Amino acid sequence: MAGAAAGRGDWEDLVRRMFPPGTTIPEAPPNLDYSIALEYDGPDVSYELPRIDPVCLPAIPTAEPVSGPLGLGLGSSGVVLVAPVIGPAAARARAHANPPAPGASRPGGAAAHRAAAPPARARRGSSPSAGSAAAARDEDGCSDADDEDEDGSRPPRSSRPAAPEGRRPQVVTFGEPEDSRYESQDFDAASAEQQYVAVTRPAVERKGRRTCCHRCGKSKWESKESCIVCDARYCGHCLLRAMGSMPEGRKCVTCIGRPIDEAKRSKLGKGSRVLARLLSPLEVRQILKVEKECQANQLRPEQLVVNGFPLHDEEMADLLSCQRPPGNLKPGRYWYDKESGLWGKEGEKPDRIISTNLNFNGKLQPDASNGTAQVFINGREITKIELRILKFAKVQCPRDTHFWVYHDGRYEEEGQNNIKGKIWESPLTRFACALVSLPVPPTNFDATKDEAPYSSRTVPDYLDHKRIQKLLILGSPGAGTSTIFKQAKLLYGNRFTDEELENIKLMIQSNMFKYLGILLEGRERFEEETLAVSNHPSSEGDDPQQDEIKSSSSNSCIYSINAKLKKFSDWLLDIIATGDLDAFFPAATREYAPVVDELWKDPAIQATYKRKDELHFLPDAAEYFLSRAIEVSSNEYEPSDKDVIYAEGVTQGNGLAFIDFTLDDRSPMSEPFGDNHDAYSQPVNKYQLIRVSAKGMNEGCKWVEMFEDVSMVIFSVALSDYDELGAPASGSSRTLMNKMIQSRDLFEATIRQPCFRDTPFVLVLNKYDLFEEKIGRSPLSSCEWFSDFCPLRTHHNNQSLAQQAFYYVAMRFKDLYAASTGRKLFVWQARARDRPTVDEAFRYIREVLRWEDERDAAGYCPEESFYSTTELSSSRLIAAAE
Repeated sequence: MAGAAAGRGDWEDLVRRMFPPGTTIPEAPPNLDYSIALEYDGPDVSYELPRIDPVCLPAIPTAEPVSGPLGLGLGSSGVVLVAPVIGPAAARARAHANPPAPGASRPGGAAAHRAAAPPARARRGSSPSAGSAAAARDEDGCSDADDEDEDGSRPPRSSRPAAPEGRRPQVVTFGEPEDSRYESQDFDAASAEQQYVAVTRPAVERKGRRTCCHRCGKSKWESKESCIVCDARYCGHCLLRAMGSMPEGRKCVTCIGRPIDEAKRSKLGKGSRVLARLLSPLEVRQILKVEKECQANQLRPEQLVVNGFPLHDEEMADLLSCQRPPGNLKPGRYWYDKESGLWGKEGEKPDRIISTNLNFNGKLQPDASNGTAQVFINGREITKIELRILKFAKVQCPRDTHFWVYHDGRYEEEGQNNIKGKIWESPLTRFACALVSLPVPPTNFDATKDEAPYSSRTVPDYLDHKRIQKLLILGSPGAGTSTIFKQAKLLYGNRFTDEELENIKLMIQSNMFKYLGILLEGRERFEEETLAVSNHPSSEGDDPQQDEIKSSSSNSCIYSINAKLKKFSDWLLDIIATGDLDAFFPAATREYAPVVDELWKDPAIQATYKRKDELHFLPDAAEYFLSRAIEVSSNEYEPSDKDVIYAEGVTQGNGLAFIDFTLDDRSPMSEPFGDNHDAYSQPVNKYQLIRVSAKGMNEGCKWVEMFEDVSMVIFSVALSDYDELGAPASGSSRTLMNKMIQSRDLFEATIRQPCFRDTPFVLVLNKYDLFEEKIGRSPLSSCEWFSDFCPLRTHHNNQSLAQQAFYYVAMRFKDLYAASTGRKLFVWQARARDRPTVDEAFRYIREVLRWEDERDAAGYCPEESFYSTTELSSSRLIAAAE
């Protein structure tokens, strides 16, 4: 066979298809002459060869456009019409050339196609292909299905090409056009609707919902995790990227905060193969616990309709916090009998017995359970199964009898005031209820707090409860309240559980990226300033820091980083700016740990950290954790006691936290105060230390009314904050404010609270070690509140500069407290990371509480002591001020 010659344009088109997209096409040779087929020089074949005629494109008929999406429209009867299928070109051309007579069936229709097609069983093991399609066509270019006479007869097989010996001739058929179906006016509308749904269904759903990942789109034969909100499924490679740290359980990042799919409520808190493979067991337990307990995943009050009315927030809270709440609640309609505690789904028999006397807006209706027994309990017509149980319990219940039934099974007829017995007293009755799945009250129902709230309490327990003294610790951000809280937990026998350590581990990993973000922001600022100075050499003045800067070019300096780290820096800063940091970390901590370690060791970041005094939001614990990025990010990392103390915050939410502990003379860290050991033979008091995050202090301390019953307020102030700046607590201004002034304002606002009018205050001046190191190079007068500080020279005084400054700061706070309340402020010095000083501080707090108890009992007021800082400091400081 000789092929036809092609032109230059055809050659370029052919070569372009052979090369990958974007590849440069080589130029065609000057004398282009080639063929698309080569002449066959072999021996003659024993069978007739099929021939392919060129296709005339203009002769191919096209379908008329149909209105509507995807070529679908509505007929005159409002039924969805499907676009007809175009048959083979030769058959369509023949149909146009020889139109059938009216009423005759069309050649190539469904009947003819079914007659020409071979049985499916004969075609087993073979499949049609392009080559077989060409071989199955005759000289006219028509298939066997189209090669029929108008009367439906077929030409004899002898006229067809003979197949090779031992093989059956392949028959290729096209898709069934089914033109006759759409020409008929009485076709099935349901089948048309099914075809419409099949056309419009998404390709992902047709491909298989369980085998495709929603993020990467790959079909992998592995277990996938689905979102409990949108049901999007993710493979193990995409799960952490799509769900982040899962603060509300297995939700996409975009689904956080949204209510869950109620069909998945039964799966909340249950394990997963994908999570077990990707995360450690503690992390999995934490995610499943948060998923089950977080507020966003709980039932909303309006989803529960009780006695015909949706619940309100207060009613929902009462229902879930009662002594016997209904378990496994799902959205729906329920009925509730407040006298007996019976609870069930609307229209069904009782399901369980819950706490009694819960007040809901709706009232129990007679038809609440669709009963037909004509016997009423507390106004509800009971079901026939309940009637059988009453008869089994030998309760006389003729028709139209109305009973009052109480929570313990006591019953009486309405209007008689005569208890006739208990329904569920007999064990046989209880067994019969279990057989028919009816609830019975527990045997110890009488001991619940509904009936006897004080019956189980004895006088010693009550007196012991009264000896618990609540200590509220407050302070501005960075004042060390969380460190003092954790030191007290470690000091007095309250060790951290595995779950708490896991929470602290996740908090450390997340905070590590916050510290890195602060350094990267400072690096960018220092880089811009340095490049601006290097590009303007005419600027006056000599900056001592510029001597260390060695610019390699006009676009780089000591604060510049390479392209790889710059890309990661931009990505991390964008996440921090959008507030999505918690969605990515700590889930992706291990993945990016090498980059963090490389960034920390980079000279640009080290140069930035040397100027940490200019980074106002960088805590001093940043170096401790960033220098151990690989260790902290590993899956096997377990925080040590030192790591726990250095960690910023108490919990991931860093909100309210409390611990109960006892403090006696057998503390492992220090000796008791004073020489009167008889005074310590009293019963050991119990204390409760309550810590509130500084984030809750931005609205005028309105939350403090919750703690009006505390025995003492411990207010922590960081001494080293006197020359540092921070964001204002109100957040209304972007201007930075001195941190010591912020602490003073917060302290003054707290002592003016009416609920603390008679509450003693202890001021803990924390971070004395940092203060002692800083006071020599940065004067105390850097804070405008301490502008009149005038220390004595060392040869006239045996106190160091740090001690004098400490006493001065203590006096300023004591004067402020006395001017506002008229009482004495107790002050103590501490280094929160040094455990013995924290133990001494709590022993001093115990002494202050005893002094206050003695003063209230006998009007006794102790003299000024060493612990109030007044005896050693007031006279000298006043003399110095004069």
